[in-house]
Amino acid sequence: MGKCIIMCAGEFTPLEIEKDETDLVIAADNGLTYLMQTGVLPDLIIGDFDSLSPEGKELLADMEREGFKETIRLPKEKDDTDTMAAVKEGFKRGYTDFRLYAALGGRLDHTVANIQTLAYILEHGGRGYIMDAHQMVFMMKNETRSFAAGFRGTVSLFSYGKRAEGVTLRGMKYPLTDGALTNDFPLGVSNEISGDGPADITVADGTLLAVVSF
Repeated sequence: MGKCIIMCAGEFTPLEIEKDETDLVIAADNGLTYLMQTGVLPDLIIGDFDSLSPEGKELLADMEREGFKETIRLPKEKDDTDTMAAVKEGFKRGYTDFRLYAALGGRLDHTVANIQTLAYILEHGGRGYIMDAHQMVFMMKNETRSFAAGFRGTVSLFSYGKRAEGVTLRGMKYPLTDGALTNDFPLGVSNEISGDGPADITVADGTLLAVVSF
């Protein structure tokens, strides 16, 4: 099983999207407009289409006239965001590895909602990443995540619950052994990975939100 690629409707910087034959590509509302800029065609289009651009509406109409049938139209008044609905559809089709694009910027409430969507993915047994041209956001719980030698960037870590225990950072400018992060003090902001060797993040008990800039 490949990965589920979801193009959302936040701010978008054109970038290359790596897609394999086994991947599922979902355009969430105005994500369809953004996909047009990458040259990647969606397997599924989902949303209430309240933010779909005129170009996107024209493209959707053309696709449906040509026989595209994988469109899920959502009501405007609903509990799920368009992105959350896309994630649930990905889970329904057997995917557990999610890559969300254009999920940051614009309205702050939508950004926070997309971060909470990462928590939903994690709590339902998947792995989710918010991707853009210069940063990546993910959540981790009671586990270790590693970076290969040669990777260079800035890593900021935040406790997603009240407290994350047993936090160990190796291969970074500011190492930490069996420390703790809390949700009321930003101790984990702006660490650095030099790329001279491998680096890793461990949290023994708790959930961390990681923001990696490169």
